[in-house]
Formats: sequence, C-alpha cells, structure tokens
Amino acid sequence: MKFSIKTVFLLVFSLCLCSCTGPVPVDVVMLGDELFFVLEEEHEISAIQVAIRNPNAGAKDWKRVWALVRDPATPVNGRTYPKAKQIKYGQKFAGFSEVTGPFELQKNVEYSVGISMGSKFAREIFIITSDNKAVMPHPAFERQKGRTYAVSVDKDGNKALALEPVQK
Repeated sequence: MKFSIKTVFLLVFSLCLCSCTGPVPVDVVMLGDELFFVLEEEHEISAIQVAIRNPNAGAKDWKRVWALVRDPATPVNGRTYPKAKQIKYGQKFAGFSEVTGPFELQKNVEYSVGISMGSKFAREIFIITSDNKAVMPHPAFERQKGRTYAVSVDKDGNKALALEPVQK
C-alpha cells in the first residue's frame, strides 16, 4: 500500500512537471499580406526566430529572416519579457537587443518559426502558398489540424485572432 501511494505521488508529480515544460502549439495564420503566429495562451516571450530553408542546399541549411533575441550577457534579473498570445511577423518588442530582419517572405518555400518562452517553446514548419495562405504541412499537435480563426479589428486597426470552435 505504501509503495502504491509513493508510485501514484511520483506519477502525479511527473505529470505536473511535464505540463510545465516542453512544446506548445503555435498556429501560423495569414491575413491578407500579414503573417501571424498564434499561441493558445498568453506567454512571456524570450526569443522569436523565423528561418527559411534553402531549397538548393542540405536539409539543415536554414537562414534567419527575422529574429528577436536578447544579448546573453544581459543580467537575467534586468530582463523583461513581453507577454503575447499572437505575434505579427516583423512586430517590434522592446528589450530585444539583437534583431534580424524582417526580410520579405517568399512564396512556396519552407519556413520555420521558433518561439522561446522560458521552459516552454513552440516550433512549426509552414509554407506561404502562391494564393497567399499559410499552410502547416505537418502540425506538431493533432488539435491544430483544421483550426480556423475569427478576426476582429480594434479602433486603431490592430487585428486580433480568436480561435473558432471546432464544427462537428
């Protein structure tokens, strides 16, 4: 009995620990000429990177087209992390000391987005098709397949994406 209680306690503790770290889904959504990365919940963002795959090179040849990262020499207690649920490609956040791009996105090539959120991270491969849609060929999570978003625009013209319920 004592062994069973310890085992159950360790299992629950492990599940709690695993739920605090690891990958989270990020959806890639195209609205007109704007590209958005949408997380399921708001997170503190510590780095963002978008890279393009060179189709003429090896599978590991990626080139940054947009990145926001912090100088690793900056003291941790002096850093602030912006909170975001959606991030527009090329969006500026204060506090990121190293900025790459944004460069113009091409059609029909593979891109990779990586978002670091402390102990969590989001990664996804996507393609912008010739009809200007963002497609994730192999979403990291099953629940990402077939997602659709409702768009609202505030008085300043900023777009907000909200996940629409799944139709069955």
